Amino acid sequence: MIEPMLAQLKSPDIDPLGSWLIEPKYDGERLIAQRVGDKITLWTRRDIQVSYKFPEIVTALKRNINGDNWILDGELTVSGGFRELLKRNVEDKFKISILSRKIPATYHIFDILKWDGKEVMEMPLIERKSLLLKAVHLDEFIDLVNFKETLDVKKQLNDYLHQGFEGVVLKEMYSPYESGKRSGQWLKIKKQDTIDVYVVGATKSTGSIAFGALILKKNGKFFGKVGTGFSDNDRKFILTVLEKNKGPLDIDIPSSVESELLISNKPLLAEIKVQEIINESPRAPVWVRFRWDD
Repeated sequence: MIEPMLAQLKSPDIDPLGSWLIEPKYDGERLIAQRVGDKITLWTRRDIQVSYKFPEIVTALKRNINGDNWILDGELTVSGGFRELLKRNVEDKFKISILSRKIPATYHIFDILKWDGKEVMEMPLIERKSLLLKAVHLDEFIDLVNFKETLDVKKQLNDYLHQGFEGVVLKEMYSPYESGKRSGQWLKIKKQDTIDVYVVGATKSTGSIAFGALILKKNGKFFGKVGTGFSDNDRKFILTVLEKNKGPLDIDIPSSVESELLISNKPLLAEIKVQEIINESPRAPVWVRFRWDD
């Protein structure tokens, strides 16, 4: 799998020099799509193959993308946002069949890395965009991400937020595709009421729910806990993720939290809502999601 190119997080006050394109930032999961002959595969950022979970996307790609040897980059979404998308995370073939009709997904394509058997990652972005317009036919499951030249970043950000997007991505117009790199040639700007943190563990529950709260890290230090914003099903799913990524704690935590420890895991990038940050701790944090698309 080709590792996706990543963006650096920036403030809305940014005024980048040069020629930039701006795109809306979707509330979904990043996917690399690849076709070799008759076989199409979908890969997450965590290098997990999920083609079988989204049969409607595989069929649409086979029908609507010209050629039989290509690699695309895009964002998978469903109506209702990321929380609804989590409902598609099932293994049973019968449930997958039902959910593909009940909660259909859309693949929003924004880049092309390989075309007609040849890598095109060194081509300037604007030329790759032109190639996408020739290669992709749209339908209800396949979409091309809109882009335009960046003029007033704050205004364009607010326009996209009002349309329901979670932010914007700025991309240097003539940049190559830097696989696996968090490049300064891609810049992301998100809603300002959310912050990025790392989940490094979970505390025990006092009742029947899967865990009590998630233990957070930011800037290499303990950053408090988040215990709200989850449904019972969310908690079960999150605990499964933590168990698959078990690891030792890599930060010092208060003894009171250590005594409540249920599980520790490798740091997993996530997003929370906060009212404010006081003494390097979040006030009234609320869980939003893992940031697997970043």
